[in-house]
Amino acid sequence: MRCARGLLSAAVVLLALLVPVPAHAGPAPVAETTADDDPATRGLKRTPLDLGGGVQANALGPVGIPGASICQRFYIYSYRAARYVSEEQGYTGSSHNMLRARATAGALGTWEHFRLCAYNGRTDTIYIQASSGYLVTAEYGYSGNLRGMMRGRGEWPGVWEIFEVWSDAGVYYLRNQSTKGWVSIRVDMTGSYVNMVRGNGTSAGPWEQLALTSVA
Repeated sequence: MRCARGLLSAAVVLLALLVPVPAHAGPAPVAETTADDDPATRGLKRTPLDLGGGVQANALGPVGIPGASICQRFYIYSYRAARYVSEEQGYTGSSHNMLRARATAGALGTWEHFRLCAYNGRTDTIYIQASSGYLVTAEYGYSGNLRGMMRGRGEWPGVWEIFEVWSDAGVYYLRNQSTKGWVSIRVDMTGSYVNMVRGNGTSAGPWEQLALTSVA
């Protein structure tokens, strides 16, 4: 009996050593919506953008995308942050060209220019070219609070670069076509990540409300 108890105690200790202890992390990352989520049931409408005044672009340097795309330059404004979205070209490493809502109306420059382009001829499905010339990608390969970070680094409009356009009463919302994650302005983050743009909001709420204004 004493031997059996000793073996049982040793087994419990060994099991405790083998089970990993969760690492401390910040707030849990926002999960993407499910594929069967239908924004139309909540009053949103798929909305073609007016790209009629745009340009035919056969090559968007430094990214070369074969075939003609109809594109128009826009400012992207966050109602919740009361700021325009910028591409942070001064950031380095895995945050290089991160999108962040931080520019005021009096401080707009080229980093706030985004070219919205029709995808497969549809203007309610788009990809976005940042002023760096690269396509805006939602980084679903990142983890934790950085999951879904949007930044200019794509060279081809793939599943992480394609977004649906929705609207309600003149307010726009963008949703990743593949994950169904909404483009969200993370006003809860701090420091150099405050108002970071992420592509994994769970619903079209105040943090997801955008205005799209053509660049003159």
